[in-house]
Amino acid sequence: MAWLPRVTQGFTTRKGGVSVAPYDSLNLGAHIGDDLAQVMANRRRVWHDLGVAEENVVLAEQVHGDKIAVVTAGAGLAPMAGVDALVTNTPGLILMLFFADCVPVYLVDPIKKVIGLAHAGWRGTAADIAGKTLQTMIQEYGCVPSVCFAALGPSIGEGSYEVGPEVADRFRSLPGARAANVVTPRSDLGGTYNLNLRAVIFGQLLAAGVPAGAIAVCDEDTFRNKRDFFSYRRDGAATGRMAAFLGIQG
Repeated sequence: MAWLPRVTQGFTTRKGGVSVAPYDSLNLGAHIGDDLAQVMANRRRVWHDLGVAEENVVLAEQVHGDKIAVVTAGAGLAPMAGVDALVTNTPGLILMLFFADCVPVYLVDPIKKVIGLAHAGWRGTAADIAGKTLQTMIQEYGCVPSVCFAALGPSIGEGSYEVGPEVADRFRSLPGARAANVVTPRSDLGGTYNLNLRAVIFGQLLAAGVPAGAIAVCDEDTFRNKRDFFSYRRDGAATGRMAAFLGIQG
């Protein structure tokens, strides 16, 4: 996807791989019960299509936290332990994270040539992992939020994402006026609520200084679109993972 000049960015679908049901067919997650040889065959198809060597791919453990790793070299098959976001200014690396409903957050400073990729589930979003990833780019590389671009990739949509009162209350208590508008009751009786993660993250990026016009938000709902996407909320633990990827050229 040609999002910005000299930036490699995209998001895979579930199509075009070798995995069999219920992981059919381009499952890229190696931790969910699929045959590892098939997962690796799928990953190598993606890496081949991107024109990147395995040793130049950087993965993260993705523990639903808010820790960020600054990377300067590829790690191949070894994910960065304990982190949910990656930041680099090294040309030729591909940052890659895996998803099945959570929100992929892409960040690019085209002036400093710095990129960040974050995995934002509800826990990471509540901890402002998107804002913290941008802050890491500022601290490590002197990035300026007002010239940065951001994108939110395919994820579970507001109407599909049901949460209980504990999670709803946590988001209602977030600072900022937008937080009060991202939780809505699913019925007049209450008890369960819809949560709009993308709206929360959009507000966090605005608060961090990224201009509204520089934030792209994909409206694809991974829960509703079974043809193209895996969904943990829809299918349970026995489902695959898509990949978000981001790289910058020299």
